Amino acid sequence: MIFYNKYKKFRIDNNIDLSDVSKRTKIDIKYLQYIEKGKFAEIPGVYVKLFFKAYINEIGVDIEEALDELNSFLNQKTSSKNLKFVPDSEEKRFNLFNNLNSENLFNSSILMGMGFFALVLLLSFSLNSNNELSQSDLENELRIKKSNLIEYYVERSEEVISIDNIDFPITIRFQSENENYINYYDSFSGKEFFIFEETMNTQSNSFTEIWNGESKSFLVANTIDFELIFFSDDYYRDFSQNIINDFPIEIILDANPYTLTVVKYLPKK
Repeated sequence: MIFYNKYKKFRIDNNIDLSDVSKRTKIDIKYLQYIEKGKFAEIPGVYVKLFFKAYINEIGVDIEEALDELNSFLNQKTSSKNLKFVPDSEEKRFNLFNNLNSENLFNSSILMGMGFFALVLLLSFSLNSNNELSQSDLENELRIKKSNLIEYYVERSEEVISIDNIDFPITIRFQSENENYINYYDSFSGKEFFIFEETMNTQSNSFTEIWNGESKSFLVANTIDFELIFFSDDYYRDFSQNIINDFPIEIILDANPYTLTVVKYLPKK
């Protein structure tokens, strides 16, 4: 687990509200959110360690260890920006330069052409590798399973909502304005949906699924600024207000009679 996500999980597990941290430290909550997402570049440089130290102190974690992790992370970021990688093929090209005679060595068109080709290869390799790594890390951080609910959370409430006068098939529309994870499944199969704030995200922040009346369930990691709407040609119902919760929820669709059950969770103390 990435270190800043570890501290966010510690805060949530200990039921510490981020707005309370903001009030006590007098730090704008947006900077605390940047800390928990690892977006240290969004914080003014002179305040990064100061804000981080205040945040760590407030949630009750060892400050020295946390600062060591922050320094390692920031140094790694700086080093990665300055890193220069030369593929094996380019090393061979470089060695070839040593064998060229003086006339070819100073041929600017050859040098510029080969240099540009090498730069394009390097940038392409670097960008593709970073995107794949970052995408995988974000998915692992956002993913939540039924087993996670049992291990880390307790049930806060359960509400059963009757669904009347419904004609199938129904389209279920999810939309989230925050980083989010949705696991939509039945007894045989499932689908995962990820929503990221990062610009690298290639997916939309809204998804639709067709419901034909069979039993279905889905987990939602975050229902703040989240929209859940059922609709068809002759039916429309907005359940967004019924599912708001600071922590994960489980939604169960049942038939006979048709109902929607919303189970809300809180972290275990």
